[in-house]
Amino acid sequence: MAYSLGIREKRRLTRVEYGAHAIIRSDKKEKTVEAIVRDISIESIYLYCRLEFRIGERVSVRITLPGQESELVIKVPGKVNRIDPHGIAVAFHRPLDWWPVFTYFPLHKLEDDAIESPSVGQGPLIS
Repeated sequence: MAYSLGIREKRRLTRVEYGAHAIIRSDKKEKTVEAIVRDISIESIYLYCRLEFRIGERVSVRITLPGQESELVIKVPGKVNRIDPHGIAVAFHRPLDWWPVFTYFPLHKLEDDAIESPSVGQGPLIS
């Protein structure tokens, strides 16, 4: 017996919770905002950040994945497609080339004190 998954279930299956530091840069404005990755998929990313972007705004996201003695930096262009009180969702222009990195390696836990409780329009979430 076949059944179909609802939209929420499909999104949950394709998203990976992942804590990492990121920087969001507006393509048109000289605006850069620090962020924390909440989750990522092959097509988009959700970032806890100050709310300084608009829906439809083109941005570049720089994700830094720390290792024990090295780090991997992933840069990806996209467009803001959702804003909520805690951050933004960015849809990538193309599927994320580096998607396997997030699925093959375990969830990276950021230090508890690295993330402050997000407040609308207030300071950075990175201490």
